[in-house]
Amino acid sequence: MWRNEGFGAGAGGQVRNERLGRLPPLPTLVLVLAAWACGEPGRTEWERRLRAHLETVPVVDCHEHIRPLQPDERPQNFYTIVAGSYLHADLVSAGAPPLDADVLQKSDPVQLWESHGRFLELTRQTTYYRHLLAGFRRLYDYPDDAFTPQGIDRLSDQIARRYADRDAWFAHAFRQAGFEVMFLDKHWDPWNPEVDTRYFRPVFNITALVTSISRRSALAASAGNNPFTMAAGRGDDLRELGSYLRSAEDLLQQFQAAGAVAIKNTLAYSRTLRFEEVTRERAETLFRRDDLSPPEVRELEDFLVHWLIERSIAADLPIQIHTGYLASNRLRLDQTDPMLLNNLFIRYPRARFVLFHGGYPWTSQVTALAKMFPNVHLDLVWLPQITKSKAMAALDEMLDTVPYNKLFWGGDCHYIEESVGSLEVARDVVAATLAARIARGDLSESLAREIATAIFWENARRFFGLTAGDESPDG
Repeated sequence: MWRNEGFGAGAGGQVRNERLGRLPPLPTLVLVLAAWACGEPGRTEWERRLRAHLETVPVVDCHEHIRPLQPDERPQNFYTIVAGSYLHADLVSAGAPPLDADVLQKSDPVQLWESHGRFLELTRQTTYYRHLLAGFRRLYDYPDDAFTPQGIDRLSDQIARRYADRDAWFAHAFRQAGFEVMFLDKHWDPWNPEVDTRYFRPVFNITALVTSISRRSALAASAGNNPFTMAAGRGDDLRELGSYLRSAEDLLQQFQAAGAVAIKNTLAYSRTLRFEEVTRERAETLFRRDDLSPPEVRELEDFLVHWLIERSIAADLPIQIHTGYLASNRLRLDQTDPMLLNNLFIRYPRARFVLFHGGYPWTSQVTALAKMFPNVHLDLVWLPQITKSKAMAALDEMLDTVPYNKLFWGGDCHYIEESVGSLEVARDVVAATLAARIARGDLSESLAREIATAIFWENARRFFGLTAGDESPDG
């Protein structure tokens, strides 16, 4: 169903979706070094060959946040994309004022360069900067090694023209980069499972469901859709925990009916990842009250997280969990250590957990968890954008310790330009890491190709149940 033949036109317009034949046997080390000396600086022959192989592998992108454009949305340009990208956090970290909606609306490109150009230049070496640049290079043939005032003007003109027909542009970019399907986390619209099934499969983000359980007074009177208004529509008693759980079950069934592939937990942005067991009786007592203390709110949330894990087992849905580094600035990083989840892996051996982002900066800890627990898997999502060097070191450690069927990749972006740049950097990371292992004698080239294909395509299709029995891109 999700096989997408025909995607992948390169920058020169030539179709890239034709599978390359099997690569010739490895030359001797001397010939490899000679080829490297005459070829692309900084890349070995093995790395170039693996990178070329990855261009033939369709991509199952296990995590994205791409929003549809609204009819009244402001025109798109370079700065609107930067404002919605990870690069924006680096600009703020360097001292730039935020690129909020008011600034974008009131400032012209000259003013924006005057206010933010210096900070763009200060971030030229970061991976947030480099991966966005890589996306513009692939999709827009951007020729420069940095964003300049003249280059930004050209990009803004191109962006405006292409976003004039956003659907056609997205379809072209999606296929040009080699995506097969993306898993979409609509955190901005958490109760709505509808997605464009030409490109996406839905993920049920449970964070709003968990944090809303203690907000009956605010949400019950809301005109919008939420678990309390759903319960009121059924005629339930809003002070009974069972009414809230019925709403949660209804939402889960709606997402399943829409083809959801996973449940997503992003609670690390607002609280600790330690989720204690709380009895149903204790949760019912807390739910009836409106004057909960912060520790009592946490108890009620803990109960619901455990209940949702049990429901995920019954529904056979994996649970994706944000661990480690947080997007934006000035947040509580100490609450996101993946080791805080250890009790869940022991308590629920039949649940299938996917830990995101390499747990950065706790990459060794998250790797140890995946090695120890059969029900813990790792998604490299976002890690290559945060730090390319650490992503390579972390992947190398994972390959030393974790069976490679437990590894996935995702982009975690809001614009297709950044998703493509994320994919470009991730392909570089995987190719470079595997090539280094070949050079050390730790892998054959055929096994390296097999692992690369598994990370970007085969593992996710099998684990998330997209289809069964498809032929591998390796033939």
